Amino acid sequence: MICVLERNGKSPVPSSLAFGTKGKDPVPPNATVIFEVEVYAVSRGPRSMEAFKNMDANKDRSLTKEEVKEYLKLEYLRKEGKPRDDAFYQKIMDDIFYKNDQNKDGLISSKEYNIYEHDEL
Repeated sequence: MICVLERNGKSPVPSSLAFGTKGKDPVPPNATVIFEVEVYAVSRGPRSMEAFKNMDANKDRSLTKEEVKEYLKLEYLRKEGKPRDDAFYQKIMDDIFYKNDQNKDGLISSKEYNIYEHDEL
């Protein structure tokens, strides 16, 4: 395990998952690739229930398409400093609902969202 701000964390990747039998210059064929890693920060992934609560504007424990889209707009603006066009957010939101709205009712319930069933994971 590597800790935050620790240097020299090494992550070996076998050739079958790296560049295989062909290799790729400067990596020779059948080589194990070793990545050196430095961790700057650790945060909860986007699937945390904390993120769900941030999106759930009306606190009804379900996400509407409007809530998800508005959250995406705010997050991209915060991270990139400029807005994207509406089609960009629509495409992401459509994909989120396609993958998560299991009962296809147009809402993502907290149960549909929390694929881990436990927030501590």
